Amino acid sequence: MRIKLENMEIPVTFLSSDHKMIPRLIQVLQTRKVTGGPGTVFDLEQLERIEVVGNEAYLYSKASPASDRVCLALHG
Repeated sequence: MRIKLENMEIPVTFLSSDHKMIPRLIQVLQTRKVTGGPGTVFDLEQLERIEVVGNEAYLYSKASPASDRVCLALHG
């Protein structure tokens, strides 16, 4: 599945979760300011894919190895 964020389509896979987490995922991405620049968690331009595992989202960068993923909590 793919989500659209900031005019980009980002592949998302779900493990122990489902598509019902998409609204919360988008909200957390926007709230955490993952769009790049000073003080941000993740450069959205470098975002390759997202894995949603339970209540957590793992963000993978095109520029970093998989071990350097960023974890965002999706629970309330």
